[in-house]
Amino acid sequence: MRLAVQIGPQQVALEASWIMLSGGPCVNAKTITYTYPAHITQQTPSGKPLVFFAAPATQIDQWVGVPQRSRLNDEETIGFQRQESRSRIRELSSFYHDERNIVQNPLLAAPQSETSVSFKPLDGTPEFGMLEIVSEDFSDTSLLELMSRVVARLESRMPELKKTVLDQERLSSIIDRARKEHGLDAVGDEGDDEEEVAAEEAGNGDEADAASVLLTDETHLIDFYTELKGRIKVLEALDADVNPKKILGFDREAMISYLKPIMLVDGQHRLKGAVLAAASLAESQDGETFLLEAAENGLDPAQAKADFISTHARRLPVSLLLDPSPSEHVFQFVVVNQKATPMGKALLGTIVSTSLSKDELDPVAQRLKDAGIKLDDSQAIAYLTRAEESPFKNFVQTGIAGDNRTLLQWPVLKGLVGIFRELSGGKLYSQKGDWAKLWGKYHLDESAFVADFDTHDEKVAAWARPDGPWRVVFIRFYSNIREKFGAEDPEAKNAWGTTRSNLYNKISLTILAADYFEFLRMQKKTLNSLDDVDATMEAWLTDVNPAYFNRLWNVEKKDTPLIRRTWSRLWYDYRRNPESLPKEGEYNPAAGA
Repeated sequence: MRLAVQIGPQQVALEASWIMLSGGPCVNAKTITYTYPAHITQQTPSGKPLVFFAAPATQIDQWVGVPQRSRLNDEETIGFQRQESRSRIRELSSFYHDERNIVQNPLLAAPQSETSVSFKPLDGTPEFGMLEIVSEDFSDTSLLELMSRVVARLESRMPELKKTVLDQERLSSIIDRARKEHGLDAVGDEGDDEEEVAAEEAGNGDEADAASVLLTDETHLIDFYTELKGRIKVLEALDADVNPKKILGFDREAMISYLKPIMLVDGQHRLKGAVLAAASLAESQDGETFLLEAAENGLDPAQAKADFISTHARRLPVSLLLDPSPSEHVFQFVVVNQKATPMGKALLGTIVSTSLSKDELDPVAQRLKDAGIKLDDSQAIAYLTRAEESPFKNFVQTGIAGDNRTLLQWPVLKGLVGIFRELSGGKLYSQKGDWAKLWGKYHLDESAFVADFDTHDEKVAAWARPDGPWRVVFIRFYSNIREKFGAEDPEAKNAWGTTRSNLYNKISLTILAADYFEFLRMQKKTLNSLDDVDATMEAWLTDVNPAYFNRLWNVEKKDTPLIRRTWSRLWYDYRRNPESLPKEGEYNPAAGA
């Protein structure tokens, strides 16, 4: 029996059919056939075809599997996808809520079965046609049956699994845990189930639909296989009317991922974000209005909600490689995630902050922030790397090819900026207190820099704007540091602009900033002007030798906890007693060992 129904712009055929499960009896299973206009191409004569099409995210979610490399009940599953990042999904969902935001790169997918996907070309234009994806409805399939089918598919991947002697100790451990969890008195021993043996012997070509899952090695496959077999024994020992959704950490969703017709090679967060965005629309005012009208018309609420979500789901582009080979799936994943050169934070910040004029940036600024781009950070740091008055001009990596490796890294400057802009991170490495945070809490409200604002939160926000008062304070502070302690000669021990210097590096620049805020807090000083910055710095550095950093320290500028604590302690003690200038060897943590 076949029934065609319309879901959005696509026709979906519902078909009740008999499906023969290898190693098991015939089961009356409902399948759904999804049909999409598509374009097929082949990059090389020996390469497998690629099919390009688009589909609603909620439909893709029905027929695509994302087997993840994760841990279930302390046992590692098989799959090459990372575990989902909920924060990343929420971020993408917010991005999708703005209909103007378009994602151009397609989801990358491949079939897990040669029989579940077919392309039917149009007469006269064979590169265009209709793609059909046949997906089974697992809503009524028991966990026992799901696990049994995953086992059967794994056996089709490696037929020798059927002959493998399983680890009896591991099996016993699974059964013991199951007894405690489900109160079972007895569970059958491995290998004495005649029906299972007969089913295994009857295995045939139907198992060509092998689950395309990443295997690190055969040993790991056997371990996972054993974990499944043990849980199957437990499920078989349960009462017939007991149908759990989860057994010892292995749940239905994880099992179904191995059985769906399509494998998602790349793009799981983009897909899940779009599904979440569609679902959240049902909670919006438009969604509530639609559901209310549906209820008034006597429609089933659950079905009405599903229809609304399906209708409003974003259509995502998909690139489907017609190759069911697991090795090719893994290769494609590695190429996408490892071999491609990712855009670093420095280059991203450089591009976002310098490619557009203010008038061009303003209309899209909020959308960039909503999309998870740290626009304020990028603007703040990009200014400091380019402004004439900044002591960091031309001395920070930008992420563009040709950067000098001795320039300060972008994330390091971001950390220094955070101490002043966010009033956070002003910690001496040898101590726990955040002096920048404490100064902001007790003295920022008194500052003339933020006098035009009423509440503390308003003052903090005003201070931290990308072009807020923090910036002139930051520039004056490090300009004074460069003038007092630095040298222009790049070969000098206290050179400014090269991280080979004792001064111009993450550790020293952080220690100086943290100690300055400690001084302001302990002396109960606020900052009302740049003159105050100069005056407080002069008092802070009273009797400090300008040559402090211009000496041989006999240590590489490596950012290690021991070096951070040693340099911090030496500076902290010296600044309070300038007569006790550390000996050159003392800068090397190993010297005191």
